[in-house]
Amino acid sequence: MTNRYARQTVLPALGADGQDRLNQASVLCVGAGGLGSPALLYLAAAGIGRIGIVDHDRVEISNLQRQILFTEGDMATNKAETAGQKLSHLNSHIRVDAYPVRLTAANALSLLAAYDVILDGTDTVASKFLLNDACLRLGKPLVHASILGFQGQVSVFWGRHGPCYRCLYPHPPKGYVLNCAEAGVIGAMAGMVGAVQGLQALMMALGLSWCHSHGLDPLLGRVWVLDARSMNSRLLTLGKNPSCPVCAGDAASIVLDDGNDAACQSRDVQGIAADDAQQCSPDTVFLDVRELHEWRSGHITGARHLPLGQLLAEGEGLDDLPQNAPIVVYCQHGIRSLTGAAHLQRLGYTNVSHLEGGFVRWPQRA
Repeated sequence: MTNRYARQTVLPALGADGQDRLNQASVLCVGAGGLGSPALLYLAAAGIGRIGIVDHDRVEISNLQRQILFTEGDMATNKAETAGQKLSHLNSHIRVDAYPVRLTAANALSLLAAYDVILDGTDTVASKFLLNDACLRLGKPLVHASILGFQGQVSVFWGRHGPCYRCLYPHPPKGYVLNCAEAGVIGAMAGMVGAVQGLQALMMALGLSWCHSHGLDPLLGRVWVLDARSMNSRLLTLGKNPSCPVCAGDAASIVLDDGNDAACQSRDVQGIAADDAQQCSPDTVFLDVRELHEWRSGHITGARHLPLGQLLAEGEGLDDLPQNAPIVVYCQHGIRSLTGAAHLQRLGYTNVSHLEGGFVRWPQRA
């Protein structure tokens, strides 16, 4: 094994003893997408002894622009299982466990319990809050990252030694937050931020005492922010919030919550293809839940416009819509529409579907 890790064991901050620490450490990566792909590759290459991967999703063609673990031959395969195979081929001396499931409040503690360090590769706000709270319950360090467009950030949250995610964001936002599929992201951003996230996970795997005695300073209590449009980066100092809704109290009393993750809420929403939607009866209401600038750039003829944030505000703007009216909700790519349609169902609307693939699939645009 000497030759495999020679380029890193020669570093005074690591050496053979540090490599032994990495070989004995375990990291669980939740999400094997844009961030998880580069982070996992570097963790496996560096010799982390046990790597776990949680992801229920399947590989799609749109993933390949940034999720560098996968190739065209991996289409429709489970990401966790496929990523596990790739990592095992990269380094056959490590243990890789794949969990092809969705992270939920019901399984979070059991999934996280066996690992030393948790890496957040998720892309929903609800999942990030759930991971933070589960890590606090278990006393685990959480290596956080997020990307959108040309911007990204990385931090390490550990309630025992500094602030948690809720010290930065106490509560989930009330409005809808765009994800990468809707707001866009340049693929190299995932590589840059994911690699930094992987480096932070390696530091945490070495242990804080090791880091402090060898000149390593992980991002505990700090947030690294990058704007790749200008390559400007900042380090923001984040203190522990004495009034934090979770880490300021007893960890054992923290209640895990799935939150308002659209994926969890919309499992029963019926989808309709663009070709079929064009054949809907004349009384069908097409509800556009995009933002105003998106609506102005083009929309389905005769559609009603109600931005998702406004819709989620207790169904504001729907007073004249009968609850048995046939409704097709649509957005740009068919993601926000799932949330909107699920919300309408909860409000009692009985004939709701969403446009699969969104407005980009609609052949006739006004």
